Amino acid sequence: MTIKQLTFILLTLSILTSCRRGYKVEGDKVYYEYWNEGSGQNKRLIEEADANTFQNLNFDCDCDFKFGKDKNHLFIDGELIKNIDPKTFRFVGNYIFRDKDSAYFFGFYNNINDCVIKGVNPDKIKLIKYPWAKADNFLIHGSDTVQVADINDFVPIDDDWGKTKQHIINNNRILYGADVATFKPTSSFQGKDKNFNYEFGIINEEDFKKASYKTFDFDSKDFCQSQPLVFIDVYDSLISYKEDKNEHINLVEKLKQKGFTLNNTIYLNWAGESKVIRVSLTNNKCTCIVEKLYRYDYSKPSETKNIFKVTERLYCEPREK
Repeated sequence: MTIKQLTFILLTLSILTSCRRGYKVEGDKVYYEYWNEGSGQNKRLIEEADANTFQNLNFDCDCDFKFGKDKNHLFIDGELIKNIDPKTFRFVGNYIFRDKDSAYFFGFYNNINDCVIKGVNPDKIKLIKYPWAKADNFLIHGSDTVQVADINDFVPIDDDWGKTKQHIINNNRILYGADVATFKPTSSFQGKDKNFNYEFGIINEEDFKKASYKTFDFDSKDFCQSQPLVFIDVYDSLISYKEDKNEHINLVEKLKQKGFTLNNTIYLNWAGESKVIRVSLTNNKCTCIVEKLYRYDYSKPSETKNIFKVTERLYCEPREK
């Protein structure tokens, strides 16, 4: 072995041993060691950890986490994970973990302390394909869920899209009205079928013709033959969703006056803080969908009540004979 080769081996070993990442117990204290390109090898005290009962945890998971626990707490990469029982914490699969009460998804997240899969029984979870799983009639995407009536028919299209015989699903949103047979995803949040383009779970507004609610002639229109319409001047000012969501919807009332019968009303989350109220109505010729869209105005202070711009839109399809 040459001096050059020996120097290379020693340098490699030095780098590998200096870039440690994990937990270290020193006396009655527990530290988390980590490497930072700017400051090199570091360690920080984990104040909540009990040194006498602390231990490393290893799971058969391809996730790059360092798990640790003591008698009362669970830690991931040195951070205390709140409200998890360390005694019953275990790996399920596809970045899903569980304890005696809840399930958690650590595959992607904004806040590692906000990864609980809400509303599901961890005993009922069945893995599909990352990041999809199910529990009873809840479809799970990451840590988000959506109730799907025909969940046993669900098949993933990719990491963001899936379908059943009746529905197209984007993450935790059902694209109500999308044509399953002709639907194709075009991005992680966009897609199209034979009728419409979709974005963030609803039909793209570019597929609608803009109309003025104040000047539109409702009396002379056959809505079953009407092209998709969006009414952009329902209100003259921003509106509080909390105060407005239980009020009558203008288009719904107009359709009722023309003989339509209400089928159902669904309250949906849209992109970010924005909301959608979706109402289905029918008459003897067609089914019409009214959507009241509440766009969150991020330019306003968060404590402002009236922070939603509101539009109402309408599209109809002939009933099957």
